[in-house]
Amino acid sequence: MVKFKQQLLGIATIIFVFGAAFTTDFDNQSQSAEAKTTAAKVVKTQKFSTRKYRATKGYIYLTSALTKKVHNAKNYPKTVFYTSRQVVVKKNNGKRAVYYFVQNKSKKVKGYIWRGYLVQIKKVTSDKTPANNKPTPETTPIISGGTLNQLINNAPDLDPSSAILNLSSQEYSAYQNTLNKAYNVIRTSPSSMFKNDIARIYVTDSRLKPYVQQAISKWNSELNETVFTMGTKNNHTLTVNLAANDDADWDGMYNGEAVYIEATRFLNSRYPNAYMDSQLSTLVNPTSYWAGVITHELGHTLGLDHTGYQSDLMFASSSEGSAIAKYDWRTPVEASSNGLDGAESGGSFTSRDIDRAKLAKNLGYW
Repeated sequence: MVKFKQQLLGIATIIFVFGAAFTTDFDNQSQSAEAKTTAAKVVKTQKFSTRKYRATKGYIYLTSALTKKVHNAKNYPKTVFYTSRQVVVKKNNGKRAVYYFVQNKSKKVKGYIWRGYLVQIKKVTSDKTPANNKPTPETTPIISGGTLNQLINNAPDLDPSSAILNLSSQEYSAYQNTLNKAYNVIRTSPSSMFKNDIARIYVTDSRLKPYVQQAISKWNSELNETVFTMGTKNNHTLTVNLAANDDADWDGMYNGEAVYIEATRFLNSRYPNAYMDSQLSTLVNPTSYWAGVITHELGHTLGLDHTGYQSDLMFASSSEGSAIAKYDWRTPVEASSNGLDGAESGGSFTSRDIDRAKLAKNLGYW
């Protein structure tokens, strides 16, 4: 029910509609049996030239017997692990799996980890030549494009995993376009809007202020940091305004500089309930609705385009008009349990909303 019109700064004017190598059969075995204390038996050992990996999750074991956990890999999302040895182990259930012996640079964190929890880092050399025309031999170790796609495909649709949210700045820069497309995110605001990662909001009509305050509180609470704060007429980076437009097909709009709420509808006490399905209308609180609309629009300032998941705050009934979309949809990809979207529900969030917002920050969009 909300419309979002965005002028993509310096690009185009667009309308957004609201309303691993070595794979074998045993590589795919899960680690569910790892917790058992019965020692695993090494059936084969292979050495190779040193490779670099990052671990996405799982436990690191002291020995190849896999009986003692010494580290949880999720605590080392950005650590580069080095390996030159793998073992094929046979567990007490008869299944085989490949484990790598890994260690960090200081060799303080080391042990055996299932290779399915590792992503390889490969060197990518810049094709840019310095101004002095002297090529540089320096390279930046980053994960390969294939590995990134594997991480994306292994995670829930449009919901970046912890591995995606813990990439390096070089990786975000190298794969910005891929991540934009995979998660429906894009730069929508000038960098000046979020000074020190915070946008200061000035509300030009006092009648909107309570709803804006609710929206600010919701985003700050969900992201567990101050992202938005109230500003003043003389000290702000973003405005929220009432704009009367009887012909508008939107309730809320963000144009890359300011948020607008359609005044005729906002001031209509019968809206939106009188214009909704009678059963759904009983579930909507008009006051909460407008807080939800504004919360949705603030999501756009962070760089979030729409999704087709109805429970999402950033849901839209169609991908038509999106600046970026992983795929097209004309009906909800997944319907909500009550038939309302996140904005209509008063500004409710899903993990997809929050994780995409975190990704947008990592990409430098706010």
